[in-house]
Amino acid sequence: MSDLERLQQALIAADSAGDVVGARDLAQALRSALADQQRNSLAAKNPAEYDPNSPEYQARYGPVSGMNAGQRGLAGAGKAYMDIGRGVKQLTGNLSREGVDQLKAMDAPLMKTTAGKVGNIGGNVAIAAPAMFVPGANTYVGAAAIGAGLGALQPVGTNDSRTLNMALGAGGAMAGKGVGDLVSRWASRPYIPPELAQQLRANADATAGASVGAGQAGAQATVNAAPELRISGGGPTFGSVGEDASAGLTDAQRRVMEQGQAIGMRMTPGQATGSRALQQFEAKLESQPMTSGPFNALKANNARALNSAAARAIGETGNSVDSAVLDRAAQRIGNVFDNAADDVPRQINPQQFLQTYSQIQDEVRGLVNGFGDHPLVEDLIRFAHRGEATGQQLQSLTSKLGKAAYKNMTTPSGDRDLGMALYQVKDYVDELLQQGMEPARAATFQQARQQYRNLMLLTSRSSVVNPSTGNVSGRSLANVLQMKDKAGFLYGRNETPMYTAARFAQAFQPIVGDSGTATRMPFNGISDIAMRVPMSIASRAYTSSPAVNLALRAQAGAQAASRMTGPASNAVRGALGTLPYYAPYEFPVLGGLMGANASGQ
Repeated sequence: MSDLERLQQALIAADSAGDVVGARDLAQALRSALADQQRNSLAAKNPAEYDPNSPEYQARYGPVSGMNAGQRGLAGAGKAYMDIGRGVKQLTGNLSREGVDQLKAMDAPLMKTTAGKVGNIGGNVAIAAPAMFVPGANTYVGAAAIGAGLGALQPVGTNDSRTLNMALGAGGAMAGKGVGDLVSRWASRPYIPPELAQQLRANADATAGASVGAGQAGAQATVNAAPELRISGGGPTFGSVGEDASAGLTDAQRRVMEQGQAIGMRMTPGQATGSRALQQFEAKLESQPMTSGPFNALKANNARALNSAAARAIGETGNSVDSAVLDRAAQRIGNVFDNAADDVPRQINPQQFLQTYSQIQDEVRGLVNGFGDHPLVEDLIRFAHRGEATGQQLQSLTSKLGKAAYKNMTTPSGDRDLGMALYQVKDYVDELLQQGMEPARAATFQQARQQYRNLMLLTSRSSVVNPSTGNVSGRSLANVLQMKDKAGFLYGRNETPMYTAARFAQAFQPIVGDSGTATRMPFNGISDIAMRVPMSIASRAYTSSPAVNLALRAQAGAQAASRMTGPASNAVRGALGTLPYYAPYEFPVLGGLMGANASGQ
């Protein structure tokens, strides 16, 4: 039995016997024994473990204790985003310098770790990356402005200076601009192998023909004319994008791209350059939740542009072609035709009728049985024999022809060839109905006729328009237009917005289908979740209009380089990729970022 246990038993016995003095003495002795035991226990341990300022204490009880290197790196990246928010909060007067000092003191243990510093730099790079797509970023003035802006957004404590941060940021950005220009000029110079350079020096007195021959021999080293982008994936495993020798758009695709952009369509860098490698990479980005947002926004934008073009084609406005819009257009167009039902006779030229009827009959011969025996065609033949028909008679006939044609074009039991023939007959009747109208009324009627045709095209197949969502399928619409209006769509004679939007959807289809596998894959731990913000920002920058223009510029530069007549090295060009074209944009931002953070954390 230990001394402490004996003292405890004696104290209990004295208390039970009513010995007040003895119990008091025994209690004092017990307290002294417990204090001695605690002092002996502390003396046997490392005092540094109980000093909050010691590394041992921080490693065991500090804010970053228990975190591995990856977690400290992610925390450092998160601090970069928090600092921007703190800087904005301070600029708006909602955070004092003393408050910044306290926050920096809290973050100090993290920023003393290597992983924390690396993660913080990575987070700042992700934040600043979109700045390189700002127009004018590759000029000294633009670089200085971006660097100063990055410096201004850094929170400052009592011993810090925002002005100094801005000056360092501007200076760093201008230095980065200079470095980028040097890299660009250096990498753009033709590379001459040492042995060839020696030969040229030795043959300096040779004839110009020999020099030209040597130049032609050296020009056999080709340069890839497509932009090259090297990206590797980490946790999400995005893969790598390499060279793509087949990149480029045809003249027809380029024309469709320009016309589509004129009505509000947007493209990805891969689509704009025609690079299948980039489009495969984009398909991967689109399938990942952390990077899919900007691509979904781009698709939504194009869907709105297509819907708007289709709505305008039937005389409506807005970004939807739902059931209400379709019904409103049908009612309005129907009213225009109803208003044409008057008692004024329209003359029917026999020669013109025979010519139109014979042409339609020749087109359907062997495809449609008994075209001339159709009741509505017989009605038109009777009017033609009489030589005239009133507006009311022609309006009733064109209405029935439209319904019969639509029924044959859309129902399973219908005859599509007969439906197309009846539509041609309806066009002829509409022309008769339009005769004799005053100019304003004739223009309204002609517009209603075109809107009616477009309405029939949009509703000819159930796959073209979703009446519940109001969305139009560009590919389905393109198929319908190509089949029913070869002259307008296939031969390019109709360049209205609806036809342009359908051509755009057909020309720039996704090259990789979405099987849904990637979107259903679980996150690989906390690191994937933490990477969502920086990856989303990078994805948004990648799909921006400046990025598309930059990709086109890089492609044009690479194509120009491929036509160089001087010697070039495949190995050097392959390693540099598009660095000469991106360096003037990247280095100012990185320089400004380093300058903005030069005052320390």
